[in-house]
Amino acid sequence: MVPAALAEAVSTISGKPVLWVPGLAMGCLAAMDILLQYYVGTFFLTRVWFIEALAVPFLVAGAYSEIRNTGEEPRTFRSGAVRYYFRVLVPLLVVAFAILATIVLLAIPLSFLGNSALVLPYIILGSAIPIAFFTFFSDCAAVFEDCRAFESIRRSVEVVLNRPGQVIVFFLAAAGIAILVTLPLMVIWTGLLYENLVPLASMEQGELQALTMETVNGMLGPAGIGLSALFVFIWFTLAGNILLTFKAVFYRHILDQVPQAGATVPLRGEYDEKGRWYKY
Repeated sequence: MVPAALAEAVSTISGKPVLWVPGLAMGCLAAMDILLQYYVGTFFLTRVWFIEALAVPFLVAGAYSEIRNTGEEPRTFRSGAVRYYFRVLVPLLVVAFAILATIVLLAIPLSFLGNSALVLPYIILGSAIPIAFFTFFSDCAAVFEDCRAFESIRRSVEVVLNRPGQVIVFFLAAAGIAILVTLPLMVIWTGLLYENLVPLASMEQGELQALTMETVNGMLGPAGIGLSALFVFIWFTLAGNILLTFKAVFYRHILDQVPQAGATVPLRGEYDEKGRWYKY
């Protein structure tokens, strides 16, 4: 099913140019972040991130609505983005809050044991990965099944629990796509900025750990920062669009094997001569 969903995703992108809009927009935002942190600083950048976080669900809702529309209905992207915006945004906020709350609740008792900074990365990964794994398709449920904000989270967990193997294969395929797009861009980027990156090769482990963004900016310079922004834009345009469409098409395929939200599964069995029900 995963290969079929990937092939359909590529075909869908080719047939609907409007689906390139989310990747192009997110690529522009990511490239702008790199330029802003170099020319303005991280203080202003953190404020921009908040606005960007509110804009991304609009793009996702529009893309999913366009993928859901199998006909030729005009302006599906814009109308769908407006209709499903909060249904996509609210579950993302709830999941983010749940991850943050879990990290805090686990970090507080561990802080009394000492060396909490050493285990904090493991706490973050151990909390974020399971929650994100089970709620990953909440945005798809909101659009493809018209689920309400909190119902979409429950539906995502239900779908993953019904088909965990196929979901894991999907994540592996998505990681493979990201790697296939990342590696060539990294090789080209490293080749073009080789002279700027030479000092990194002579640094010791301690120096690399103490490396700051200001140091990296100084090594790359304006030209290197601009080139980095361009490559980030290309990555989001290619990988971002493919992965977003792949996720939506995969969810649509997996719905054929999982009962629809709110549907009742018929019981299989029979009554005996005394009226007692026996389930098969």
